[in-house]
Amino acid sequence: MAQLLPPEIWLQIFSYAADDDSLFDHALPTSLWDSAWTRMLYGNLWYLRSPDEVLNTKQRQSYFTKKAISATCRAWRTLGAEFLFRFLYFNDPSYLQQFGPILNNNPNYGRWVKRIHITRYYAGLGATMYEMQKSLGSIIRHCPNLEIFVVSWPLSHSFSAVAYALRHRSKTLHTLSLNVPTASLGKAIVMLQTLPSLKSLHLEFEGSCPEDIELGASSDLEIALNDLQQLSLRGPCGDFVEQAIGWKMPSLQSLSLDFLSYRNDLPDIVDFLAHHGAHLTFLDINCIPDLDVPTILDLCPLLTTFAFNLDWRIESAHTDIWGAGTLVHRPHANITTIGCHQLLHAFGVGDAAKYAAADPFTTHVVRRRNDANFAAITRAAFPRLARVRVLNRTLLRDLERADGPARDCYERWERWWDQCAAQGVRLEDCTGAPLGTLPMDDPEDEEVESEVDEDAEEQKKLQPLRDLLEECKRMSLTREEPLFALPPPYRQPLTG
Repeated sequence: MAQLLPPEIWLQIFSYAADDDSLFDHALPTSLWDSAWTRMLYGNLWYLRSPDEVLNTKQRQSYFTKKAISATCRAWRTLGAEFLFRFLYFNDPSYLQQFGPILNNNPNYGRWVKRIHITRYYAGLGATMYEMQKSLGSIIRHCPNLEIFVVSWPLSHSFSAVAYALRHRSKTLHTLSLNVPTASLGKAIVMLQTLPSLKSLHLEFEGSCPEDIELGASSDLEIALNDLQQLSLRGPCGDFVEQAIGWKMPSLQSLSLDFLSYRNDLPDIVDFLAHHGAHLTFLDINCIPDLDVPTILDLCPLLTTFAFNLDWRIESAHTDIWGAGTLVHRPHANITTIGCHQLLHAFGVGDAAKYAAADPFTTHVVRRRNDANFAAITRAAFPRLARVRVLNRTLLRDLERADGPARDCYERWERWWDQCAAQGVRLEDCTGAPLGTLPMDDPEDEEVESEVDEDAEEQKKLQPLRDLLEECKRMSLTREEPLFALPPPYRQPLTG
């Protein structure tokens, strides 16, 4: 079969089959990316995947497709090698030790690597942190064209070694996502000085924040990230934000700040936006302490997307009459999407329902703030407003388990829905579906329906590709290996 078509055609077919172009997008996931419902293997229950989990699933599926192609025959093994090595996805860091020697023996494979993503679902056995950091550093040095580097597990003492290895990719690295120990803030700042080509940066700070962080010489560095378009920070990142106020980031368009449950020592966000907010089109702030929303919106006139905590007490929105408050000093001309964080108390489900029974007064106060803030989301304040999205995945999971809002909170859902409908605004949950749409149908039924609804001409075009994938799957059924293990051709010669 491989000899029936020229290599160029096969490469194009493999590209369609791998379907991995989106994995090389330099943008990182945000809270506005769609989550997705999936049915759990056991218990006939539904599970809500975060945008990061959805991305991980896509990487796994793409990798298995590539592995099936490469393991089919010798001709496809040669052609498919470049696709297999374009991104490296490890769901267990211990596999780094197995992969390092492969790049040592075959340097050409490293030249194809554009993306490295390491996530951790369980601890690897028989591998120390030092051995893994050594293997990771070696892999980075063997990938001269590395553009995207993502590590979704704490680096702890390995951070220095990884930061040093990344300096060798200063010209090619465009996207970086790391977990940073709070005590290593100074090292993170020094690392960023050596990565001027970054376009997207996510740092998640781990551990409690020391009262006095020793920044040393890093506090006086003049950081110029002229190409940085997206900055995302999570955890106790106050000291980092304070340092970044004086940095040069002229291209910054997207800013996400998630302080989790940290209440103290928040940075001066308004001051940061006074320096860097003028060109922002996306702003997402999730913290517990109240912020001055009207002033923030004044500092960011180009925003098209704004997400904030609807549990905040916003003075301009809090009045005795619903709908009389406002979130702006003057109408904001560009915002089309508003994201709503928290709202755990709004619908009387989950742990918040138990808390309401124990402390009804506090629950009443929070719900009153929710109502006031939501009533202020109007076309009068935001003339181009098209959608409002409830972002809290925990809330949506609780609504699914409870089969909808509590009886005494259903009126709130109706009022919010009617408010949006009257203005021609779409009210969504974090999956992008209308708020209140819960998973009910069997996935197999949905798959059948989608196949029936497909255009007949499109089916005809895609049929050869489907046949190819089915053949790959049949031929690789007996060759299943753990992710990220390499197919047999890369470890031992084939016979026949």
